[in-house]
Amino acid sequence: MSLLFDEQNTAPSADHLWRWGSETPAAPVLNAWLHDTGSLTRLLRRHCRQFEVQLLSDASLRSLTPTQAELLGCDQAFCREVLLCCDGRPWVYASSLYSSATQRALPALAGLGSRALGELMFEAPDLERTPFEFARLNATEYRRLAERTGLNAGFAPAPWARRSTLSTGAARVLVTELFLPASALYQDTMQDTTS
Repeated sequence: MSLLFDEQNTAPSADHLWRWGSETPAAPVLNAWLHDTGSLTRLLRRHCRQFEVQLLSDASLRSLTPTQAELLGCDQAFCREVLLCCDGRPWVYASSLYSSATQRALPALAGLGSRALGELMFEAPDLERTPFEFARLNATEYRRLAERTGLNAGFAPAPWARRSTLSTGAARVLVTELFLPASALYQDTMQDTTS
């Protein structure tokens, strides 16, 4: 499988300019999805017949923002970027940032391929997750991401993202998940407001 991005890319991660904070949407359905602390992979599998991970970039080295560096304890990190697809449609853009120390502590990170990160991390009995931060992308931010990832850059209803750090033993991974316009949480929200 050919990857979309160069493995030696040291540019910042796609989410480095997103405005992270604690604000969340008013819609209960959106909040339920964004605050779910379980495995996103498991949640997505429950909402579709066929789940697939499309690998965009695997272990490319990225520069970190000061906040990212503080969360991970390093200045540069490996970045894995994927699209999580349900029934052939991308529902989530996800990126994972982790240090070389984490890669040594959790060698399976290097060989995930098209396996979802959640399937690896949520197997650990000592897994801990930090509280979520949230961001809502504007049209320019979404268009920039769509151009990077090959997504449809058409109208997007200001999609929501969340990020948190997953830790197990000495391994720490900063996980960002952007819910794309085709994902069920927006469809469920529209049904919720029309019923």
